[in-house]
Amino acid sequence: MDDKTVIAEIEAREARRSAALVSGDFDAIEDLIGDDLLYVHSSATEEDRKLYMERLRNGHYVYKGLTGIKREHRVLGDVVLVNGEIRIDVVVKGNPKQVNARYLQVWARRPKGWQMVSWQSTPVPA
Repeated sequence: MDDKTVIAEIEAREARRSAALVSGDFDAIEDLIGDDLLYVHSSATEEDRKLYMERLRNGHYVYKGLTGIKREHRVLGDVVLVNGEIRIDVVVKGNPKQVNARYLQVWARRPKGWQMVSWQSTPVPA
């Protein structure tokens, strides 16, 4: 499979993940993330898959919108690194926030297909 095809698959899965976050389709999110997920928010809060999904399901995070600004891919065999910029509109513990961030997202090819296994974001100062 060539890099162009891999990147198209990653982008399709990322579009599904983003739509699922905003619509609250938690089952879809679970299919798109690895069991070994490590998610580090721009606040430096670190969560494994279990805690991340628990907080999504209980309304700790309610995503209102995700606006991708740019994404750059590096295909490394069964791993794809994505560096990007994003604007996140989210309600955290009842408090609305808008976060502009740069991030590193890692996807790994698994038996279930490509899954996001890591997210690390850093806020961009205003």
